Amino acid sequence: MNKYITLTFLAFSLMFVVNCGSRSVPKGLNDQELYEAAVEMINKKSGGFPWIFRGKDYETILNILKEVQLRYTYSPYATLAELRVGDVFFEKEEYEQAAIEYEEFLKGHPAHPEASYATFQLARSYYRLISTPDRDPTYTRQALQWFTIFIEKYPDSPNVAKAEKRIIKCRQRLARREIYIGNFYNRRKNFEAAAFRYNVVVQEYSDTKQMPEAMYLLGRAYAKQDEFDLARATLSRLVQSYPDEKYANKASSLLSDIEGKTRPVPEETPEEVLEDPSQG
Repeated sequence: MNKYITLTFLAFSLMFVVNCGSRSVPKGLNDQELYEAAVEMINKKSGGFPWIFRGKDYETILNILKEVQLRYTYSPYATLAELRVGDVFFEKEEYEQAAIEYEEFLKGHPAHPEASYATFQLARSYYRLISTPDRDPTYTRQALQWFTIFIEKYPDSPNVAKAEKRIIKCRQRLARREIYIGNFYNRRKNFEAAAFRYNVVVQEYSDTKQMPEAMYLLGRAYAKQDEFDLARATLSRLVQSYPDEKYANKASSLLSDIEGKTRPVPEETPEEVLEDPSQG
């Protein structure tokens, strides 16, 4: 009880100092007291009396955590302080810096008891950075990578179910991006490039809910290139595999439109044969 009262008093004192504008680190506290006071400040809910409490001063919290690392280099609390720095940036919604801090922690302490938490938070940081399908997919791929690593390394973690749901969402977002780019090419009548993008979804993201749409668009792109055999095979597979999907009806209609058509086979000239890269 005395320890709890002491920590509460320390945290209150620090908050009072913080909200009075001081960013100095209190002296005379040991590694554990500094660390636990910083954690208390991190966990403090914003609010209270507006004329006394003005929310969290993250700069002061970071200063305290850095002081623990510098003053007590070999203390276990210095290691924990490294991890809490990531938490501070995550709470500040500076997710890119949070990801950097979590990854640095894992590099330095891969076998630490908190490595599971750091890995999950690293994946969450990248997940929070994900934007719309038309933007760079780097963060989506990094989130997918780290959620996958998390599940593989810590299959018994209570956060596995959350990680699995986010993996599904990441894969769906990547699939939507391929369809988005495919549609871009389709609007410009570059049907070969469009087909390539739709086929990426069919080949690599067949477990996502975007699969029926991608199959229909791929079949349509083949048909627009007069690749009727490929179009029929793709659309027929869609109808058979997803009979209740709305795209199955569209596929059936398109199949009727191309019924009886065949793909024209151009004659090869000697020059074309010589220039065929597949012969090399």
